[in-house]
Amino acid sequence: EPAARLSNGLRPGHVVAVDPGHGGVDPGNPGTFFPRGVREKDVTLKVGLLLREELKRRGVGVRMTRTSDTLIALGDRGGYCTEACDLFVSLHVNALKRRPGYTYVRGYETYFLAEAKTEEAARVAQMENDAIHFETTADAAGPIGGLDFILKDLQLNEHLRESARVAELVQKGLGGVHTGENRGVKQAGFMVLTTARRPAILVEMGYGTNPQDGRFLTTA
Repeated sequence: EPAARLSNGLRPGHVVAVDPGHGGVDPGNPGTFFPRGVREKDVTLKVGLLLREELKRRGVGVRMTRTSDTLIALGDRGGYCTEACDLFVSLHVNALKRRPGYTYVRGYETYFLAEAKTEEAARVAQMENDAIHFETTADAAGPIGGLDFILKDLQLNEHLRESARVAELVQKGLGGVHTGENRGVKQAGFMVLTTARRPAILVEMGYGTNPQDGRFLTTA
């Protein structure tokens, strides 16, 4: 019924969990083309806080996995989005290892959780999953099952279609503001998405290894 909606068409009561990637002892990637001293963890936090304000302005509730420079274990991040949450969004900055022409690659892509279809998707997931090395045993939330186990998890599967749809919408929205290449919606096995019990996406907002993206990601 129309009366139950906000002026922007949304139903009241929506909550989004915003997860600024990395933090604390885990800097993320060094941000080759970020200003001196700025790393991936700083950019994801800044964008996450801006996203929180924007969502609140639109009447959406927000849960942040972190609001300061702290490390949250990968296995604990998804727990911020359970019953009382509608969507989990993890924010990251992409990077390439040094190789001929690596600084030319730029652009944005949005992932949802499913078995990786390409080597490049698997590489990005591995890069983000490697953050687990920064966790002490006290941080880590127990062993995380293999991807086969995750994919058989029905609680998650019921959200795959929604996650894929949200990823498309976010990717389309980014197209209106991003100066880089639209690298499309992809799927891969991100640990951080496995524990969310709701639709979940991970956004690679650009490449810290590209000068244009580096500049773009560090401006308001």
